[in-house]
Amino acid sequence: MRRVPSQEWLDDDLGSPEEIRQSFDDLWRINRRLGGVSGCLRLLVQYFARTGCRHARILDVGSGDSRLAACLYEELAKRNLSAEFVVVDRRLSHLKNGNHSSRGLSRVVGDAFQLPCGRESFEVVMCNLFLHHFSAERACEMLRCLAEVAADVVLINDLERHPLPYFFIRFALPFARSRVTRHDGPASVRQAYTRGELSTMVRQAGFSNFEIERLAAFRLGLTLWKA
Repeated sequence: MRRVPSQEWLDDDLGSPEEIRQSFDDLWRINRRLGGVSGCLRLLVQYFARTGCRHARILDVGSGDSRLAACLYEELAKRNLSAEFVVVDRRLSHLKNGNHSSRGLSRVVGDAFQLPCGRESFEVVMCNLFLHHFSAERACEMLRCLAEVAADVVLINDLERHPLPYFFIRFALPFARSRVTRHDGPASVRQAYTRGELSTMVRQAGFSNFEIERLAAFRLGLTLWKA
């Protein structure tokens, strides 16, 4: 299955306010049940276990309406792990979508390529369902930008391009109730990267200390260590 770059409508709010709201609700169902929460939590818990830390400042880039970060904050607390989340999205309308919990997090409007943060100002920089939006060249550039802000690690949870998730999201109406999601879901899978492509990309970005693992629901987890 070859990679096909595509514009995703939610990126540019190409839909009515109700369709955009429904699409964020769809994304939350996808993240909650299809690897978003479980995958990110797995990567974070592995970071805490490996470093021995009990507290971390975490920057979530491309966070959308920030429901994922709020959920991760609660899940880490259940494991006696403390975190301060700052969530970044380039659209204020995305960050303000809905009336969701903001406990444990701060919201910031910003660009992933010009993050409003100092060098190594967060122990962890993460993103979920975001890397596939960019060409390989731009994705390499973004990885370098994320790593500059991270003191310890960059964690990426993203789709793996494969026919099964492509056909699933095309016909899984409970997860794609919005017209925006019915367009963006298949487009996301078609422009996602394979495990081999992701590995090549990370090396081309100049990194060698990293691990890639398969997560639930045809997702890939990248752990990119700074040292």
